[in-house]
Amino acid sequence: MRITPVSLSTERLNLLETMRHTEAKEWLQRHNQKIKDLGKEKATAWWQATIADISRRRGEAAADDLRKRMNAIRREG
Repeated sequence: MRITPVSLSTERLNLLETMRHTEAKEWLQRHNQKIKDLGKEKATAWWQATIADISRRRGEAAADDLRKRMNAIRREG
């Protein structure tokens, strides 16, 4: 296989996509665990604070993307 700038770029995009999907799965697992440990109301408050922090650090677009991915994973079951 010949390595080209395009193949490296595609590989990088695939890795970023995998990382973002994995992160969304992990946050969903954390949220579900918080629901079990603290109850839905406190878990929701925790998540709102967490997503606000992510938005401040990475930007609103990144927080929206994370929410979208988490919702998609939740719908998949």
